[in-house]
Amino acid sequence: MSVPVLIMGEPGSGKSSSMRNFERDELHVIQTIRKPLPFKNNLKTAASRNFDTVTKWVMNDKDCRALVVDDFGYLITDLYMRYSYGAEKMRDQYEVYKCIANKVYMFITGIMDDGNDDRVVYIMMHLERDNMGNVEPATIGKLLNEKVKLIGMFTIALMSLSNGESYEFMTNGQPFKSPPGMLPLQMDNDLKAVDTALREYWGMKPIKDEQETKGTE
Repeated sequence: MSVPVLIMGEPGSGKSSSMRNFERDELHVIQTIRKPLPFKNNLKTAASRNFDTVTKWVMNDKDCRALVVDDFGYLITDLYMRYSYGAEKMRDQYEVYKCIANKVYMFITGIMDDGNDDRVVYIMMHLERDNMGNVEPATIGKLLNEKVKLIGMFTIALMSLSNGESYEFMTNGQPFKSPPGMLPLQMDNDLKAVDTALREYWGMKPIKDEQETKGTE
């Protein structure tokens, strides 16, 4: 199974910039809104906000052990707009939410069931707060967070934070979570450091084989 990892944060909190330390052959990036990454890079990127297209890309990408979908929330928004207006409009609005929830559920479980034991798929999303101040992924409607329990589908769910000068990940503290001893409570927003730590913790293959690494030295 590939490991899905959820990264949540406010706009400008450092989600995308956390990819800055990956090399080109270590990470594939799928953007749902095509825009320049906020750092100098030569990473391999592809862009689509079509949910089915992105699903095929993720499930069929066997060439890289780390993949990012940035920002997954816009895939959900695109489904909502397509099913609520225009040629694909559904008659029953509740069916729209059920269809979206099903697609998201099947996407995440599909990652878990893909048979690839050494791949990590990072899913980046904006966050929102309810009336009680509780944090959850920003989605459309309440079905995903209340019925599917989106955060509950992830073993690792991190929050990106910024005070205007520094950028960090919060790795634990409800609802954010990671296995005990894997990551410090707060750390620099370095996604490659997260990737290295979780591979060592779970005994997964490194992001690149040792032979490949020596060949580039």
